[in-house]
Amino acid sequence: MSLNEKEAKEIEKLEKHSQFHAHKNYFAILIVVLTIVYIVDELASNVRGAVDSFTICDLFNTTFGTPEYDKASGTLGLVTTGCYLIYLLSPFYKSLADKYGRRLFLIINTLGMGMGMLVAIISRSIPLYLLGVVIMTFFTPNDVQVIYLMECAPKQHRAKLCSITKGIALISVSLLGLFVKMFVNRDNPASWRYVFIIPIILAFVIGIAAIYLVKETPVFTQKRLGYLKATEEERKAMEEEEKAEAAKDTGVKGAFKFIFHNKQTKYIAIVALLMAISTGYTGKYQNMIEAGVAKGALTSDGADIILMFYPLINGIFTLIGGFLTDYLGRKKSALILGVWAALGLAIFAFGCSMKMSPYVTGFAYGLSIAGLWSISDMIYFVITSESTPTQIRASVVGSMQLVGMVGTGLNMVFNNVVTMIAGSMNLPLVLTVSYLPLMAISLAIMMLKVKETKDVDLDNVQVD
Repeated sequence: MSLNEKEAKEIEKLEKHSQFHAHKNYFAILIVVLTIVYIVDELASNVRGAVDSFTICDLFNTTFGTPEYDKASGTLGLVTTGCYLIYLLSPFYKSLADKYGRRLFLIINTLGMGMGMLVAIISRSIPLYLLGVVIMTFFTPNDVQVIYLMECAPKQHRAKLCSITKGIALISVSLLGLFVKMFVNRDNPASWRYVFIIPIILAFVIGIAAIYLVKETPVFTQKRLGYLKATEEERKAMEEEEKAEAAKDTGVKGAFKFIFHNKQTKYIAIVALLMAISTGYTGKYQNMIEAGVAKGALTSDGADIILMFYPLINGIFTLIGGFLTDYLGRKKSALILGVWAALGLAIFAFGCSMKMSPYVTGFAYGLSIAGLWSISDMIYFVITSESTPTQIRASVVGSMQLVGMVGTGLNMVFNNVVTMIAGSMNLPLVLTVSYLPLMAISLAIMMLKVKETKDVDLDNVQVD
């Protein structure tokens, strides 16, 4: 097939996609599909954590709380940390969506999450399980459904739809608690595999459905059609314009130079690193709950209640946190969100150590992670964007996320070393004592060193 024939076929396909955008029911169908994709994303991101201790007991043939379990947990955790190196490929993979369109990667990512979960549950060996982890780790953070919402939703409803779909997806994580209650038998650790079945089915069903129900975004469609229908001279002019725009982006090296030579962004980076390290307990929450069960502070039914209840609280308070950020400003809302995170962690750890209502314990954990992830999003995206000139903004935001990845790597190593040394039964106390001071220090730096950015003009950001 000649180049002209291929382009003619692509133009025909894109024009058909464009016709769907005006269909009265298409947008409603699209929102339903994207919401379900978001739900699959959150389930795939959280399912391993919901059954972590059972997985270790099964794969290593050990019992929770024993020295053998602690060694196995720490070892598997450290090896799993290495799987996150796959993130280094993520920027290059994401960039392909600018070349080949959003639709293809929405479908691939959704099916990829299902495939990763499927590989994990059929594994009878550590290497195969780790392969499943690598696949899940690669496909879950891409969030193409968010790009779809941004490019398809009307401007006046864009933020609301993003917030609503995210809230629904976060609340859907409570299904994992229900699946644990339905399928997991603590006397049969291998039963953890059944928790994955419904998320896997959902991933494959909605991934295949998207092939037929979802069309390319209007933004990409019009941009690509404009290029394909242009003359050779017009194409060259477009390519030159893109090169000129790309030249304005100084890349990772220039972004890091800006970050650490500018007072505002330097302190933002310090806060981002400390907060990223502070998120460490979110990777061990299920082990903390199981420690409560082993000590008699929680019943198995109480543990299931926590797993079902905390996502509801997380979703509700994440929505509230978004409104606070716009209403009160970045610094005041950061203080409130930080207090949520710290207070919630302290009460959650207490509930895993002493007898307390599982609803209160679940509420505390949901409140804690709602504050933690809300303040993290604000630091990485909002405050960083509002503190950086336009021509370097994308690079600085991306580089700030790399700072967060360093912090995540450090907390994962710390968690697993602590598990091997202090033991899984002591995780509620040890992790709380370790991470609360870091939260306090990061909030103090935020309050004292970072300037408010709420009313900044993004087109005319003044540095320092």
